[in-house]
Amino acid sequence: MVTSYRATTELINRVRYQPNAGTPYRTLQANTESEGAQLIDYLGNKTTNILKRHGFAPDGTYNGDPDVFGSCEAAVLPEQAVEEAMAHISDDYSLPELLCNPVCFEDSAKSVNIAIDDVGVKRQRAQRRKVSADSDQPTKRKYAHNTVARIDHDQKHYSLVGGGIKVTLQYLIAFLLSNKLLGYRFQFFTDGHTVLNDTIRRCLDWYPNCGIILDWFHLVKKCKELLSQSLRGRFVRNEIMADLMPLLWHGLTNQAIESLRQIEPEKIRNKEKLDKLIAYFERNFEMIPCYALRKALGLCNSSAIGEKMNDLIVSTRQKHNGMSWSKKGSLALASLTAAKLNGEDRTWFRQNKLRFKLAA
Repeated sequence: MVTSYRATTELINRVRYQPNAGTPYRTLQANTESEGAQLIDYLGNKTTNILKRHGFAPDGTYNGDPDVFGSCEAAVLPEQAVEEAMAHISDDYSLPELLCNPVCFEDSAKSVNIAIDDVGVKRQRAQRRKVSADSDQPTKRKYAHNTVARIDHDQKHYSLVGGGIKVTLQYLIAFLLSNKLLGYRFQFFTDGHTVLNDTIRRCLDWYPNCGIILDWFHLVKKCKELLSQSLRGRFVRNEIMADLMPLLWHGLTNQAIESLRQIEPEKIRNKEKLDKLIAYFERNFEMIPCYALRKALGLCNSSAIGEKMNDLIVSTRQKHNGMSWSKKGSLALASLTAAKLNGEDRTWFRQNKLRFKLAA
């Protein structure tokens, strides 16, 4: 549902020739939230049952034998394919130098790509607050947060949405178990948000064959922001960026850190911001791959598909001027939209269940 409740009810009433005594838009809103709540309950129960059958607690904690997954090793591309990809890489770098990167080159046929991200919409207040015109008190805007995950494997995909990172990861684990994807590499793509990455590691600490890659766009964005705040003027910033970006693109994070430490003091305006960027590189070291080689090998470097799912499932409908949502209403509408994008809408409305399977 892309149009508003009000516009939708006007269309329904016009089609039904009930312009004056038709369905109120509040009725459509209530019915939508009720239907979405039923879908969320169904998904929660289905997730709990799947997790229980496979030895997991309801919160996604694995209670089985930890050695069961100990032999799951990442299926990587053959060394010959990597060497051939070097033909597309600058001669300034050697293969051994690039292969020192901690992120492996996974075999896409034996991997599951998962892009996951948070999206927030303006949250409704319980009641309207009257603020006088001469009041200096700032009003702090609150948000209703949902988490969207997009799963891609073998040219098939599925999208999940939940009311928070942990809930969505529980759905995700149940989905991977239900689709018999254990044994494949779970390759996550994120924007580098610390809470998101830590939660992923904590919820999947039972499965060794998974990894996280920092989205290239967000890495560049972070560099631009912190260098602009730490250096003296855009000309200095652009000079440093010209040296820094090739190092990061080729996954040479240690060299990038060293280059930042070698910046002349007279070019630095705010040392704390520069130290913050260095700490960012150190914290995300194991998530910064050799983007250049991955591109040459045809592997994913970006969480852009996750951002797109955010737009389609939440933002397009819920992020407009003047709109605000309750947590329940936002998640209910997002869940129904996700079901439609997954091709599950007919199954849900006719049979009140979901196939919960990857679809082409």
